Amino acid sequence: MEYIGEHLLPGQLGHFAILLGFVSSLLAAVSYTMATNRNELPEFKGWRNIGRLAFGLHGLCILAAIGIIFYMMANQYYEYQYVQAHVSEELPSQYIFSAFWEGQEGSFLLWMFWHIVLGTILMFTAKSWEGPVMAVLSAVQLVIVSMIVGLYVDLGPISFKLGSSPMLLLRDVVNAPIFANADYLSLIKGNGLNPLLQNYWMTIHPPTLFLGFASTVVPFCFAVAGLWTGRHREWLKPVMPWALFTGAILGTGILMGGAWAYEALSFGGYWAWDPVENASLVPWLILLAGIHTNLIANKTGYSIRSTYLFYLLTFLLIVYSTFLTRSGVLGETSVHAFTEMGLEWQLIIFILASTALGGGFLAARWKDIPTPKKEEASSSREFWMFIGSLVLLFSAALITASTSLPVFNKIAKFFDPEFTGRTITEPITHYNKYQLWIGVFIGLLSGGVQYLRFKEFNWKGHQRKFWIHTAVASVVSVALTALTIQWINANAWQYVLLLFTGIFAVISNLDYLIIIARGNLKMASSAFAHIGFGLMIVGVLASGLNKEFISENRFAQEGLIEGFEEEDYNRNILLLKGIPMFMRGYEVTYVEDTIDTYTRTFQVDYKRKNKLGEVIEEFTLYPNVLYDKSFTKIAASNPSTKHYLHRDIFTHIASLPKAMIDPNFAQQMEDSLNYTPYEMAIGDTIFTTKYYAILEETTRSPMHPDYEAKEKDIALGVKLAVRELNSDSVWYAEPMLAVNGTMLYGYPDQINDLGIKVKMPQKAFEQYFDPGEDLEYQPHVMKQGDEFYLNGYKVRFKGFQPKPTHPDYIPQEGDIAVSALLDITTPDQRQIFESNPVYLIRNSRPFIIQDRVDELGWHFRFTELDPNAQTGRIEVAIGKVGKKKLTVDIAEDATRSDYIVLEAIVFPGINFFWVGSIMMMLGLLLGFLFRLGRRGA
Repeated sequence: MEYIGEHLLPGQLGHFAILLGFVSSLLAAVSYTMATNRNELPEFKGWRNIGRLAFGLHGLCILAAIGIIFYMMANQYYEYQYVQAHVSEELPSQYIFSAFWEGQEGSFLLWMFWHIVLGTILMFTAKSWEGPVMAVLSAVQLVIVSMIVGLYVDLGPISFKLGSSPMLLLRDVVNAPIFANADYLSLIKGNGLNPLLQNYWMTIHPPTLFLGFASTVVPFCFAVAGLWTGRHREWLKPVMPWALFTGAILGTGILMGGAWAYEALSFGGYWAWDPVENASLVPWLILLAGIHTNLIANKTGYSIRSTYLFYLLTFLLIVYSTFLTRSGVLGETSVHAFTEMGLEWQLIIFILASTALGGGFLAARWKDIPTPKKEEASSSREFWMFIGSLVLLFSAALITASTSLPVFNKIAKFFDPEFTGRTITEPITHYNKYQLWIGVFIGLLSGGVQYLRFKEFNWKGHQRKFWIHTAVASVVSVALTALTIQWINANAWQYVLLLFTGIFAVISNLDYLIIIARGNLKMASSAFAHIGFGLMIVGVLASGLNKEFISENRFAQEGLIEGFEEEDYNRNILLLKGIPMFMRGYEVTYVEDTIDTYTRTFQVDYKRKNKLGEVIEEFTLYPNVLYDKSFTKIAASNPSTKHYLHRDIFTHIASLPKAMIDPNFAQQMEDSLNYTPYEMAIGDTIFTTKYYAILEETTRSPMHPDYEAKEKDIALGVKLAVRELNSDSVWYAEPMLAVNGTMLYGYPDQINDLGIKVKMPQKAFEQYFDPGEDLEYQPHVMKQGDEFYLNGYKVRFKGFQPKPTHPDYIPQEGDIAVSALLDITTPDQRQIFESNPVYLIRNSRPFIIQDRVDELGWHFRFTELDPNAQTGRIEVAIGKVGKKKLTVDIAEDATRSDYIVLEAIVFPGINFFWVGSIMMMLGLLLGFLFRLGRRGA
């Protein structure tokens, strides 16, 4: 079948680019390998140049594939499965990038993009290391390209799929009857980006994190290169800046993920020990261990083996984390892991190949790696830095073991089908229990080690200085800890100890900066990072231990919220729309909510009061909820936070009425209401069983919180004043109708205080716009000043009004509209009525907007206009006397649904965490910048 409208060329070009990128990466890996093995031979340059050309071609191919996918996404070519799965007509253009790397294929391409950037830099800067480093990097690229090459390999008894291509056509992936239609493209729409990911963090966080992931390959490549060439000391210097850069970028990516979780997700904090979070944290910890042993090796010659091991492990753990997040194994334990896409065995092979490459070389060269015969002195800096690296390794091992439980469960279940699996029910408690002691050790080491010296040769002469500085820092830290626990509720001695070590790290490193480094920035990078770590510990404890739920008013809320348990009353508060509620020093009011595509945003006003009840501060927060694509459930509840220097007030929506969550349930509730119809004209009063209502006005420009006016809409609304029989209080209901094309939409209004819901049926629209009578119109061609008589009434044409005002006319750009100004005088000349029918030309089509004089029952139409003769054709008909009546339906059994359940948390000292984390990254970046010019060849 020949399909209509398909664009096959971009996909064919993209698939060819990926295939060529696969082949060229293979050629680059082989060429650079040959160049490395022929380093001292004449053909070295030839192989190296082939490697450079091949890697350059590979880079161009991957960039071309990326560009083609962006082109297909921007043009919404839904014939391609990847495009249809990730973009839609409604997707804002700024989220095209987010949609690109939402899918696994796009994330692999992003990973490769950064490898291309890093590889290009390495070709110009690696010097004598270019051959082996680029050989390993090209081999890694070869494996990653295989993840998206999309080839089906048939070797007789063995057949398998190599990768999942982003260039596949939808009809080749999905077997559906729709593809029996040649014009199926006119019948499908894009799924679009997950509403949860339509956030600016999704635009900046993944590229940063993937740059961190990608850059771990460089220390890995240098480590393999050092083992391969036997230059076990020479590689340590050129790899150091890359390791520091990787630590800074990967750490920043992790930090941005924490900020995303805190600012835009309902985690209730910045870290939840989610398996995907752990998968990025563990390689970073190992990398930090490698950076410290790299420093040791550079200064003393110790720990070269450890440095090899740590840098190799860092990349292997990145590959392992890729397996965890992309194999589907974490689908039930992580909120943001990828789903399975059939690449599990390729990822396992990736892990095994990387392990074989690095581990094989390390095992083969282990005895050749130089190690000083004399052990490090326990009083030397290198000894305790190595201990610190082992502590980081131990921390990473604990986290990895717990995170890998789903993998262990699958393996165990394979051998024992009755195995039920092991799970961690309280992950935060589980991880914190062990990582607290890691923090204590690292805090003490990052503080005290700064006072030690490399290759300590005169400990007796130096120890007095060491103990004085350590003692002073300890005394100051103890004093500050004693003051701080007056603020931080450290209710266990373990927390007090951790707080002390954090403060000790800050004080001792400040002492080092001022007294020992004396502002020398070259010596300051490590101290800067360690100060950041100490501040981060203080921030973790302050915001974690002092975390306080202020959304509590048990006296007012008891029994109000169905299904609430004991703990819920201490964390949540129900807010009725427009009604202030008090909670722990604040008066909060749910003011309104608005919907924009999938997002419902709530306005919550805060007023802080003193003991006298005086308002001393006011602010407004805007938490929101995101609906899923089907608009039938809440995908996420995003907080809104009030920031102070010393604390944050974190507010999010904990729960909503079911009718506000699920439109189907809301429709069921609507269908269950008992509506009674009432016919009313303006000024009429009707009585219900409990109330009476007056129709105050009708409007062609109605306002409704759920209605967004669109071009060509025809809208009608009424304003109904409702009163109780024995009360002067008044409530207003303003239901409306809107027609767009052939679709009629109703927008009811509910008076929650009275349990009344008011809507306008379709009949009201017909009553308003249809005279409802078989009328005969009499034509009159008139100039300004002309008159005619009808039943004794004099009708006078006063002239034309070029900018008409008429309740049924809403001006639009490009309109040509004129109204006829008519006066109708009674036979006794005691009263004059006015009428203003409108003649409208819109989009080159004429329209007639009639006018009615209710007191007479007369209908006027302005049907023709002759600009040259200055005449207009006025038509008049006589109908029934009286005001036009409209039908309004009123139900008195409406259930209240104008409330939200709010959770508000105070995080004291949270900025210590953010400032400390940023300082850690800046310390690593500072070290990278100072070592850029000192790389070895």
